[in-house]
Amino acid sequence: MTAYAHDRSGLAVRTSELYLLLLCGVLLGYVLMGKGFAYLGVPPLYIGEIAFLAGVVVFLRTRCLAASLATLPALLLVAALVWVLLRTLPFVGEYGFDALRDSVIIMYGGFAFIVIGLLLEDGRRIKTVLRYYGIMLVSFPAMLVGFWLTKYWLDYIPLLYGPVPIVNIPASAVGTHLAGAMVFVLIGYRKMSPLWVVVWFATLVLVGATNRGATLAVIIPVGFAMLMLGRFRLMLITAVTAVCILTVLYVVESSLGQYDEAANSIERSVSAHQIVENAKSIITQSGQQTDGTKQWRLNWWQIIIDDTIHGSNFWTGRGFGINLAVADGFLETNSSNDQPTRSPHNAHMTILARAGVPGVVLWALVNVSWFGMLMGAMLTACARGHREWAKLFLFVGCYAAAILINATFDVVLEGPMQGIWFWCLFGFGIGSVMIYRAQPFAESPR
Repeated sequence: MTAYAHDRSGLAVRTSELYLLLLCGVLLGYVLMGKGFAYLGVPPLYIGEIAFLAGVVVFLRTRCLAASLATLPALLLVAALVWVLLRTLPFVGEYGFDALRDSVIIMYGGFAFIVIGLLLEDGRRIKTVLRYYGIMLVSFPAMLVGFWLTKYWLDYIPLLYGPVPIVNIPASAVGTHLAGAMVFVLIGYRKMSPLWVVVWFATLVLVGATNRGATLAVIIPVGFAMLMLGRFRLMLITAVTAVCILTVLYVVESSLGQYDEAANSIERSVSAHQIVENAKSIITQSGQQTDGTKQWRLNWWQIIIDDTIHGSNFWTGRGFGINLAVADGFLETNSSNDQPTRSPHNAHMTILARAGVPGVVLWALVNVSWFGMLMGAMLTACARGHREWAKLFLFVGCYAAAILINATFDVVLEGPMQGIWFWCLFGFGIGSVMIYRAQPFAESPR
């Protein structure tokens, strides 16, 4: 890999290096500040859009346009981008900026090609990205503080720019990065102190009591990574310890007083009872509030299915720009926010509703082909004894899977905080696989 680099002018290379640093800084800002960081900029050019436009310029300078289209996931993504664009442009005149805002669920996929171009220009940037991410892990205690402030002190956080507090970190985003960080540590890319591990588990407890989808987004990818790494003993010890601690806390809480169900998801308490209620609601019925939010989603999703798969919008969907909450009769939401959501808390259903069956089929093919390519490369690397490459593909795949799991239960890919993260991981995965395949001896990525 150290020999994989195009012969480019010094200015072009330095520009790409500076942009890579900028992009990593933007991603870190989303981790530590959430929605507050997303509003940095001058409407309608926020920090995400500024990074995207600058990235397009850098991508064109890499001269890797043709090469970036050399894989099936990339070609399918282009097809999805074109289809979404066709279902967006007719509605810009009627809905204005809302149409463009709704389309970013797929249109942020442009970041994937920017990242692919950066890696193909110089394969050594894989090491740079991993080094940057390792540095980012040190800031995880700050994410815990930001999440705690968001949950309990949101009304007291100042609004320096935009309509939201400067720090506003949703539980879904925290769960995503908890999964990615733990997989990064498990594969041995960075060793963390016992204090960092304590902070990680403390953050997981806070997430577990707040958001079910985010909890699954941590448990499933981390569990899969442990299985693939052969860490069966560690997985068993961790699971048994967690169950024992939760059981003891549940008994103690029951003896001290009665559990009062929260009025909404924002007010869910950090307690063993709440964690158990959240877990029960995933597989069966639980309390009125937790089960109510699940049924609220299921009812909306059924309306979308009836309108598209079994209805008149099979081929086209409703398009991008219309407020789905109003159109489907879900103006009153389960959120404490006065403004209704525009999304049915499921990225797949959002794409189905707005882009029709062709759109959701393309979306499914994009993800299946990408994960298939990444897992195929991981198995090939394992068979050849290239364990560091295999670990790299496992890390990227688990991180992206965490975001997709979140996107199945929450508004995730529709915004820049996790949408840009997902598509950057998507491009990083494609670029890494392409570089691995181009290596004469498939050297280590580290």
